[in-house]
Amino acid sequence: MAYITPADLDKVLRRGKEGDDLGVKIATAISLIEGVLDNLGESGVALSFNGGKDCTVLLHLFAAVLYERHNKVAAALQPTHTDISALEHGAGPARDSSASAAVTLDAPIASPPPLPPCVNGSSSSSSAPEAAANGQPATHHRAQQSAPYPFIRSVYFTSPNPFPEMEAFVIESVNRYALDLYRFGGGMKAALSEYLSCLGGSEVRAILLGTRQGDPNGKVAVLAPTDPSWPQVLRVHPVLDWTYDDIWSFLRELDVEYCSLYDQGYTSLGSTTNTLPNPHLKTDAGYDPAWKLRDGTQERAGRS
Repeated sequence: MAYITPADLDKVLRRGKEGDDLGVKIATAISLIEGVLDNLGESGVALSFNGGKDCTVLLHLFAAVLYERHNKVAAALQPTHTDISALEHGAGPARDSSASAAVTLDAPIASPPPLPPCVNGSSSSSSAPEAAANGQPATHHRAQQSAPYPFIRSVYFTSPNPFPEMEAFVIESVNRYALDLYRFGGGMKAALSEYLSCLGGSEVRAILLGTRQGDPNGKVAVLAPTDPSWPQVLRVHPVLDWTYDDIWSFLRELDVEYCSLYDQGYTSLGSTTNTLPNPHLKTDAGYDPAWKLRDGTQERAGRS
């Protein structure tokens, strides 16, 4: 398994200085993340990570930002910072979307298969399940090695019947990126409440999400507080305006490790019970990889 290196993260910062469409989107995302960190502090910001392609892009961006903040990076590579106080919270394509999102996200889900309770078994990671969300076991995973930045606060809200390959990729990413990750089953609302009340999430005031426009819950603002009936946290969407092609251009151009299922024709990952390889990628020999999908609007063609 390849660990993240300063060279990997320098590539992200350099790419964000280029003036093409992808470079501008990288720079804008980095600036937003920087602005949130400036406003809330690093202890107040966490990343939602489930192993999907979009949040993998977001994780790589977040790591680059933290690397820049904690190391002597050339001034030419340092990103600008967005003043988030100047952004209207809740403004965007669907300013009233939080209620509908709550209905979708809070649906009860089945218990996922258990993962190892921790990565390194040290006192910093519980060797027994943490508090459960909706009766489902929660686990804590902390990287065995350090990175050129502090451990990344992160949370994994599992889908029902998750793919073993996704589960394995999440745990690999714990070590690759030096994550301090809490994993929860159960409904999203209860799981979020558990995370914000546990040791790892008690200081968190904002969560970075890999949501994009076109996703089922993609009609949101860049900065969107949760609905009043939900645990209170600011949802931040740095890749909201990225396209399917943008995601794959980033992953492939910057040599970012991603879940192996995408090389088997899957283009959008949910549960094993509702996700198949994308039929638009079927060939006589099997399925083409996800990045070969020509029409990004068909990204969820394998989902039911």
